Order: sequence, then C-alpha cells, then structure tokens
Amino acid sequence: MPTQRISVLLALALLISVAASAQQQAGRPSVLIVFPTEGSLVDGVITISVAVSAASGTAIAEVKFFIDDVEIGSRTEPPWELQWDAGATFARRVIRVLVTDSAGGQSEETVLTRDLESAMFIGEVNVVPLYVNVTDGRGAYIPDMQRDEFEVYENGKKQEIIWFDSEPRPVVIGLLIDTSGSMEGIKMERAKQGASAFLQHITEQDEAFVMGFDAFPRLMQGLTKSISRLREAIQQMQPQGATSLNLAIVEAADIVVDRPERRALIILSDGYDTVQSVTEGQAIEYAAKQDVRLYTIGIFDTINPVRTSGFDTLNRGEMSMRAYSDGTGGRTFILNSLGELDRAYDEIAAELRSQYSLGYTPETRAAPGEFREIEIRTKRGEARTKPGYYGQ
Repeated sequence: MPTQRISVLLALALLISVAASAQQQAGRPSVLIVFPTEGSLVDGVITISVAVSAASGTAIAEVKFFIDDVEIGSRTEPPWELQWDAGATFARRVIRVLVTDSAGGQSEETVLTRDLESAMFIGEVNVVPLYVNVTDGRGAYIPDMQRDEFEVYENGKKQEIIWFDSEPRPVVIGLLIDTSGSMEGIKMERAKQGASAFLQHITEQDEAFVMGFDAFPRLMQGLTKSISRLREAIQQMQPQGATSLNLAIVEAADIVVDRPERRALIILSDGYDTVQSVTEGQAIEYAAKQDVRLYTIGIFDTINPVRTSGFDTLNRGEMSMRAYSDGTGGRTFILNSLGELDRAYDEIAAELRSQYSLGYTPETRAAPGEFREIEIRTKRGEARTKPGYYGQ
C-alpha cells in the first residue's frame, strides 16, 4: 500500500479515536462522518458512511441521516451507512448525522460539501464557468431556458455542458465612480444619487465596495454587506484632478479575485483615462483573466468628439467604455441625459439577476496565457457571455 494512503488511514483512525474518546468521556456515543469528507464535491448516487461507537454500558440504538436539515433515512444496526442521490449538479449541501444510544444519549456530526463554482475558483477541476444572459427580439430577458436549449463552442468546437443552473446566484460588485475634476457640479450629484439608488438591488447574499478614481484610485469602502456604509462612502466623494480609470479597474479586480461568486464592476465616467499608468488593453486583459465583467456607464459631453448627437457623443471615452464591456462580457450604457442614469443602473441590476450559469470541460487545458474564444448559441433568443478566457 502506498505510503500516502497509509498516512491518510492512520490520520483518519486518530481522528476517530480522539472524537470517540471526547464524546465517550461525556457519557455520549461518538460519531464521525467518514464519507463524504468536509469540502468534498459530490454528485450522483453516493454512500454516506459513518463510524460510531457507544459509551460504556450502552449500545447504539439509531443513526439518522439529514441533508439540509431534512431527514433522508435512518439505520438501527450496522453497517452505519446510507445511499443518497446528490443529483447531477454539484451543490453546496449540509450533511448531518445524529446518533442515539440505548440510554438516550445523543451526538451529531456535520460536514459541508462544496459547489462546482468554488472548486473551479481554486482550480481543482478543469471546468470553464459561464454566466449567460438571453434576450428576445425586444431586449427582454428570457427566464425559462433549459439546458438543452444552449450550445457552447470553444474555438469553434462544440462542447458538452456538464453544469447548468437557472437560479440567481450571489455576486460581488464594485461601484467605480469617476471623481476627476470634470465631474464637478451636477454630474457628481447625479452620479451619487444613481449609485445610491442602485444599492437597493444588493441582496443579503451579495457584497459590494465603492471606489472613486481621479489621479489615483481611492477605495472609499471595502467589501461589505452594509448598505449604509456603502451609501456613506458614495456621499463622501469629491471631484478633483485627472482620471486613472485603467489602474482603478486593475485594483478593483484585485479586490474580488479571491471570491468564488460572480464578479462585476460597474463603472461610471464622463471621460477616459488621462493618466495611462496602465493601458486600456492591459486593464481589459487583467479583468478578463480574473473573470470580472465590466459594466460601463458613459455621461459624456463634447470632449474629443468624433461625432456628436446631443448629449450622447461618440468620443474617446465612449470607445473605451465599449471596449471594457465588450472585452469582458459586460454591457455599455451611453446616456443621452443625466436623467437616464437610474435606468442604466436598474438595467445592470436586472441583468445580474437574469443570468444562467453553465459549465463545460474542454478536451485539453488551455496553456497559461492562451486565449480561447467562446460562442453561445440558443434555440430561442440572443445569448451573451464573455468572449473567451485565458489559460491559468
């Protein structure tokens, strides 16, 4: 038997011995869930196995098995195990086992399994995650798509979808607001109002942070679930100086990179990066590698115009805004007036709540830095996701 396998078995035996000793000293039976272990990935039919022993002078009367606090079965004699169908989709589940002895003494043990997203995040499985929005011809989101209505292609080759979920999932959100000198006056006030109004869309499962960017990025409030802290940080913003937007994107992506949830940055600006300590291409590539979507809102005037149409101006800033979103699978909003700001934030919130989660395993792992294109086809509606991914 390999040395590593022997070490694992010895460690397991030691854990069982220690747990049994502690519980039996308290006059209670002992229980240890042998499989699945804490943090496991489980799918399909598995056997939940436990090790139990009774305190002195007693016998094991019953072992009950629970999934997410719902009893799925029990055993009154060995073997102390139960088969359970975990389903086709890896999910985060709470497995609990309650053991009762003949004297009425009880002990329990709990393990938490992981979902596929967390495993993908730490690179344990070679699965490419996708978040997909599907709209009809009027631009309305289609809420009832099924797995077999999607086709995924990587570099033109069709892939097998191994994971699909249509339920809304938690998201970590960065609110990036231009605080450069050109935002002074009514623009800054409306920017604060719009960002504050967006906070109503943040749920208890989400977290968000606030960053301003002028000559340097300024983190006003780190990741938090507190709406009041986020709102206070927004109100403290004051316009001044130049525009370091590209560096702000990089620093903001770093804040969310260690999180397994969906990651999105919402950027509001009236211009473009005037500092260029980081190039636009570098910022887009960095965000794409961290699987961070960039949603951009442009409130431009006549700075460096290519063409002008009222408040909406196609200028260098607009071209940057569109490049950020197109390069990461986000969306761009170019406003005709400041009055449209609330609508832009509302539509971004609606999009984040209307995403399908898909995953597939490519035949070969992408080499570090290699870019692979992704295309989504659907049997109805128009699908949008990130344009591809970089190998890690």
